[in-house]
Amino acid sequence: MSTSKIYWAPASYSETVDWSILYLEPKNLFKSVLQQKQNNLEKNNNLFLCPAVKNLFEKIIVVKCPLTSHYKINSNKVIPTSNNYLSWDVPHKSNIKNSFLFTITLPYIFFSEEDIEMTMTSPFFSNSQHLQYASIVPGTFNISQLIRSVNFEFNIWRGNEFKIDEGEDMVYFNFNCKNNIKLIRFDLNEDLRKIVNVCAESSSWEKFVPLAKRYKRFKQSKLNKKALSIIKRNLI
Repeated sequence: MSTSKIYWAPASYSETVDWSILYLEPKNLFKSVLQQKQNNLEKNNNLFLCPAVKNLFEKIIVVKCPLTSHYKINSNKVIPTSNNYLSWDVPHKSNIKNSFLFTITLPYIFFSEEDIEMTMTSPFFSNSQHLQYASIVPGTFNISQLIRSVNFEFNIWRGNEFKIDEGEDMVYFNFNCKNNIKLIRFDLNEDLRKIVNVCAESSSWEKFVPLAKRYKRFKQSKLNKKALSIIKRNLI
């Protein structure tokens, strides 16, 4: 069967520290769940043989949390309570009543030559304890028509804390394509970072425009071809 190539890279950047040490290789959801399969399953009641489940799970990759990170929320401020923790940001006030929004700054980048939409969601088929506190703010965009970093924004529904442990399924990325996917990692160099930043910050210099217009600008400026050329020169 043909495969669709998904290029990915850690997007966390510092002039003095290479934070890619915190980035775990994303895993295929179907293979991950397959490791938990019980023995002697009946053929008629086997989700691993169900085409609807298998076709979906094979298009989803799982990002696991690399570091146990516990936080308290006090007067709209985030206070870490674990010995170690991932960095965070509070980009803006939550748009939902009686909730709090904050971002764990572990950004990823995905890109494809093919016309593929990617959807980010909470890990809906994982036994992840952080789901009792919060959900990922979901989103969908075409990773062949825009290249930008994706941060993990969490909306805390209740209470004043958020806990996520090392190895816990953190987020799902679902790729809407016919083929199975093949992940290929690349190194994010400075030239590519400039393209990523202008795409990510497009709402600051062109406000309230639909994604379709941003896709059109990206293609007309030939940044899609430039980005792909840089990626292919920096494969790992």
